[in-house]
Amino acid sequence: MIVNPWTVSALSLDTASAGLGLITASLCVKQLFASRTTVQPSGEELAQIEDRLYLLFWLGAVFLLLRFLAWPLFYLTLHSLIDEITGAMCIFGARNLQPVLSRSLELIKPLLFYSGLVWLLLFKLERFGNREGSEASARKSSLILLSFCIITGLADSISSIVLWLRSNAELAVSCCTTVTDIPSRFTVWIPESLFGTEYASLLWTLYFASNALLILWSLFIRSRLAKGITGTIPLLSLLVLVIFNSVIGTFAFIEVISPNLMNLPFHHCLYCLVQNVIDAPIFVALFILGNSLVAAIFPVWLLAKKWAEVTALDALLSWLVLAGSLCLSGSVLMIITHLLG
Repeated sequence: MIVNPWTVSALSLDTASAGLGLITASLCVKQLFASRTTVQPSGEELAQIEDRLYLLFWLGAVFLLLRFLAWPLFYLTLHSLIDEITGAMCIFGARNLQPVLSRSLELIKPLLFYSGLVWLLLFKLERFGNREGSEASARKSSLILLSFCIITGLADSISSIVLWLRSNAELAVSCCTTVTDIPSRFTVWIPESLFGTEYASLLWTLYFASNALLILWSLFIRSRLAKGITGTIPLLSLLVLVIFNSVIGTFAFIEVISPNLMNLPFHHCLYCLVQNVIDAPIFVALFILGNSLVAAIFPVWLLAKKWAEVTALDALLSWLVLAGSLCLSGSVLMIITHLLG
């Protein structure tokens, strides 16, 4: 293990959240088995079940918040290892110390963030906005999603612990230039196959157009929510636009935004962008958060429409639309400022 303040902090947070996750998982299993019993509980037993359920939900909320904090800490810790590892020049090289484990964590963390965000929103509705008499339905959907989040969170925290313990400064790695700067890099295959070798200008256009379309459509949906109008197709269309915007944005960040903002025309490393451009962590985080907030609208509505109060649900969806649109707008405006500067 490479020992420094960042690795010790990350290891401590991962260990604490893993312990909390195991406790929450055991309570979750008990609750799932208890909910399957056909025996009618007494009033006192019903009160105890209610207390255990809310304890479980609050433990789940704390566990997810810890895992959310562990996501940026993961990259800060990898950044702290760069000087310790032979051949590493950026976070890309540090993650190559344990490539399979690191790449797996980079997939698990956004999945956990999105599913955890949806569950926290459902938890808020279940606590403060469910219709009278629909408590059982609300808790069932929350409990099932929480179980998935706990399993994913435990995989994330335990894998992170293994990563920090197996890190070894004696190993040498290859860094980003051997992958991101070569003509056959993965991220150039799709743009070139779709748009040809002169794909850069079209990718810029698609990036701004997809963000603008998503923001405008989100605000249109918000105006419908203000009138009490919802529906499967409009809300599902938001999710489809988010997926499209996320894909286009990912390719744009790697292929055109990173080289332009770093003034390195042939360097396409997103990790170097975050390290070398001072406000890059902010506009990248805003892009991720904005897409996640808007993408959460459809699953929240789908899971809560049968038991949530209509006014509370519409207010939450309206807030998600506004917050997501503001995050996306902020990210785009920060990039435009760089381009005009």
